[in-house]
Amino acid sequence: MSDRDAILARIRERLPAGDREESAAARLREHPAGPLPERARGDDPTLQQRFREQAQAASAEIIDADGPDELPGIITGLLDAESTDQDPTADAQAAAGVVVDESLLAELGAIGSCRRAEPSDALAVSRALCGIAETGTLVLRSGPGRPTTAAFLPPIHVVVLDRTEIVGGYEDAWDRVRAAGDTPRTVNWITGPSRSADIEQTLNMGAHGPIRLVIVLV
Repeated sequence: MSDRDAILARIRERLPAGDREESAAARLREHPAGPLPERARGDDPTLQQRFREQAQAASAEIIDADGPDELPGIITGLLDAESTDQDPTADAQAAAGVVVDESLLAELGAIGSCRRAEPSDALAVSRALCGIAETGTLVLRSGPGRPTTAAFLPPIHVVVLDRTEIVGGYEDAWDRVRAAGDTPRTVNWITGPSRSADIEQTLNMGAHGPIRLVIVLV
């Protein structure tokens, strides 16, 4: 038996007998909620405005849309602008790979496809489970049709967020994750585009993922 197996075996011996999944679920249900910071409180309009402010403070871009039917024009505009910046002669839609969340294929299937993202892709479009007003953070669940690589490989990550899914704090977001059904393998919390100041304390954008994070509020 490896050291790891021995440690896990000792932990299991000390767990209460019975249905361990139900025991864990009961603890989550019965555990009292902790105090919420002021930034996690407020009515829906207040939380939506706070989310916008916090997200922009973290260098995310905000685009307001009246509905998902505006997404094709938004994505095409981002691709055209990126192509013009890098190669004015290129046809952005023909040359750029676009990864699309399965739930958005009805709107964006003509522009991209639902698949694993590749380093050569120009842009990815995801749908957020919710947004957190406290810090302007997006919450994304992994799963079939929701490739996690979309949040890390393309240089532009577009995230569609329903305004009604903006919650106050992290505790509220975890409630949404649990209420959404089966626990996902990965839950990504995204606050602004990727960045790092590890080298000589110089801020570099896109260090470990997208250089641009565009949030489309619908």
